[in-house]
Amino acid sequence: MKPAPTLARQLGFAIGGMLTCAVIFIASASAGVDYLIELELKSRQPANLLRAIEALDQNRLPANEDMLALIKLTSEEGPRVVALSYTGVALLTLVCIALSVFIARHIARRLAASVNLVADGAQRIAAGDFAHRIVAPPKLTRELRSLIDSFNTQAEALERSERQMRFSTASVAHELRTPLTVLSGYIHGALDGVFPRDDNHMRALLTQVEDLSRIIDDLRTVSLASSGALVLEIGSCDLAAEARSVLEMTRPQFLVADMVVDAALPETWVRADPARVRQMLLAVLDNARRYAADGRSLSLRVQRQGETGVLLIADRGPGFPPDGEQRAFEWFWRADLSRTRATGGSGLGLAVVKALADAHGGSVGVGNRSSGGAVIELRFPLDPAALDGCEDGPDGHGVLELASTPHLIAPLT
Repeated sequence: MKPAPTLARQLGFAIGGMLTCAVIFIASASAGVDYLIELELKSRQPANLLRAIEALDQNRLPANEDMLALIKLTSEEGPRVVALSYTGVALLTLVCIALSVFIARHIARRLAASVNLVADGAQRIAAGDFAHRIVAPPKLTRELRSLIDSFNTQAEALERSERQMRFSTASVAHELRTPLTVLSGYIHGALDGVFPRDDNHMRALLTQVEDLSRIIDDLRTVSLASSGALVLEIGSCDLAAEARSVLEMTRPQFLVADMVVDAALPETWVRADPARVRQMLLAVLDNARRYAADGRSLSLRVQRQGETGVLLIADRGPGFPPDGEQRAFEWFWRADLSRTRATGGSGLGLAVVKALADAHGGSVGVGNRSSGGAVIELRFPLDPAALDGCEDGPDGHGVLELASTPHLIAPLT
């Protein structure tokens, strides 16, 4: 497809064309005016003078009397002829100016129509009509087409954001309603004497309060990270040491799930907030424990790839559904829709992980293993100052026997 012309090129052609046409028109019309003046002058002259003029046109010398009469006529009529010629040129120039103004207004209207479309569209977007799109008129310049395409792209992004905001608001209300309903029911029951005020019921109430607190903390973390207001204590951080700390912390949960963790943790220093690294790894391991316990095994690797340190977590569970790799970081999205908040987490875990990874200047990726199971990859910028003298070694690899019968997982494929 032939690219649209640029605005500068189109205006250059238009102005150049108008100037060329004006010069040709004025020159041709001036010649015509001069011819008409000549005809008018000849119509008022006697025959002898016409013969003298004709003789001069044929390069012949007329009679002396006729020549003197012709010179006298030229001196008398010369100023009037010049005045008529200049008047004609001036009138023709005015006509050209009027035509140029008309053409310029037509071009300006065409350009302004596209700009007005964008202005009207912006007003409709400001009024809340995020579904509005501009249909580009034909024969636009490249700049105006780019402007309209950019407007439509921004409108689509705003519509997605507004739709996500509505969904997130509804999801937050839904997720908070369950523990609040339980709390309200227990408290009313206790006040009415239906439930005894014993430690078991108090522990149940405390569990609901902790669920609320966790959801609120996750929402706060995602919101602060998204707005760039999250405070991180960035420093030298050994991914291997933090991974070992988290694995030791989660040992009881993996024992209950009867899962074995195969860990390869060579010393790898990155620029990160250690507390946030532990928070991210806890969220990923919690997801694996909830969704991939049937696989009985989990692999945790720390690697260096180029200028990044990588935490690689792989399981033998069902993996992500077909649309999971795109939706994994959405708020309150769960891979298994049949799971509730009690069995499938708050639905904010990976959203928090992505927000924290972005805040570190790193990244997070998810995918499925070809042999079954999910893979989650966390990347952090390496710390150059702490890398000198550090070499990978076999002492970082081991199997954490967290089940009665340990199982080694296969290589990451």
